[in-house]
Amino acid sequence: MHPIPNVQEPTWRQRLPAQILSYLPLTLFFQVGLMYAGLLTFLLAWCCSGEWSEKFARIKSSILLWPVVALSVISIVIGLIHPHPNGEFATAWLHYQTYWFLFPMLSVGSGNWQASAVRYFFIGAVIAASLFYLNSFGVLPDIKLFKSYVLYEGNKSILLGLLLAIAAGWMLHEWRVHQNFKLLRFLSFAYVVIALVLCTKSRTASLLFVLLSGLLVFRNFSFRWWQLLAIGGLFLVAIFFISRVAQMPAPVTCLAKEMQDVYRMRGVQVLINRGICTVHQVRDFGQTQQVSEDGMRLELYLNTWQMVSESPWLGHGIGNWLPMYQQKALGKISEKMTTPHNDYLLYWFELGLGGLLALLGIWLMQLRIARQMMHGEHRQRAMLLSMLSIGMMFAACFNAILRDGVFAFAMLILLAIPLAGVGKDIR
Repeated sequence: MHPIPNVQEPTWRQRLPAQILSYLPLTLFFQVGLMYAGLLTFLLAWCCSGEWSEKFARIKSSILLWPVVALSVISIVIGLIHPHPNGEFATAWLHYQTYWFLFPMLSVGSGNWQASAVRYFFIGAVIAASLFYLNSFGVLPDIKLFKSYVLYEGNKSILLGLLLAIAAGWMLHEWRVHQNFKLLRFLSFAYVVIALVLCTKSRTASLLFVLLSGLLVFRNFSFRWWQLLAIGGLFLVAIFFISRVAQMPAPVTCLAKEMQDVYRMRGVQVLINRGICTVHQVRDFGQTQQVSEDGMRLELYLNTWQMVSESPWLGHGIGNWLPMYQQKALGKISEKMTTPHNDYLLYWFELGLGGLLALLGIWLMQLRIARQMMHGEHRQRAMLLSMLSIGMMFAACFNAILRDGVFAFAMLILLAIPLAGVGKDIR
């Protein structure tokens, strides 16, 4: 008889990082300080848990390692080439290293914590939806913990909408895949979607949910004639609808706060009016180059693109967007903006074409990993990674997803859920 090998159970210190990591998605729906405190707690537990050889082996096996290294190398080279702005360079340079925070989370490896993390993410989304409902009825207490649900707080309020859109997409996928608790899954999904559409007032988040739902519907797209006809038909309907909206009278205001406080609009009415405003802003900007306060991003994009075209290959240097933009937009409505609200333009402006390609390389690699996962042991998490990657790429068109830590760390925490345990030997 052969002796039974002694398999040593992991100690509580070794289990602690995964346990903390499973709770982090829940912190995303509250004040940003709670997310940072959770991340710091995880990193402390990770440093104290030992098993360094296993951790570094998992990091080295990550398919994302070399794309992230490429982005860091480009940021170092560009930092050496261009002059540094006063007080801006160090912080701006660190923003381009944000993806490195993903690897300690990936080094934890796969396990039951991933299913727990998805569950806590859904619980957080349901809590967030409930807080939005309470605020719409005017009964949510105006305390610091719930401040982002009561008052518009810029990027944090935008993030809440994006998180609800991603959670709704993930819920829809889980409802399709799993056969248990069908009614509960549907009710949770509907509860979150209604809050997303009626309460968050985020056009980007609502469009993202439509995009993720389409990704799920067309997950097995095979270019059959009926599929092509369906897409063509939807495209024509969208063009017709937009052209009709462009001919409609302008709303009384395009500012969400005025819609609520002055004109007492609610829910669907706010969403419809903001949609009409978006179409009118694009139309008017194309004709007169003039924008309102609600549509100043169009001016941001145009001005930034004009500056990109002045030095497309090597960019203008890390941290130089803000001082150069303030000079270019002097006297214009977008003069006080601190980011271009578009990661593609920001990376191209500061790092040049190489920086833009490095960013696209990371995100396209995530999609490639998701495609490889579809046919192996990780296939149930493949759609989660696909949705999250598409969500990051879409949201980066309208927000500073990696430039701002509020967005970046939230996305990295969610990325760790489907990516942990996936290495170069993926099958």
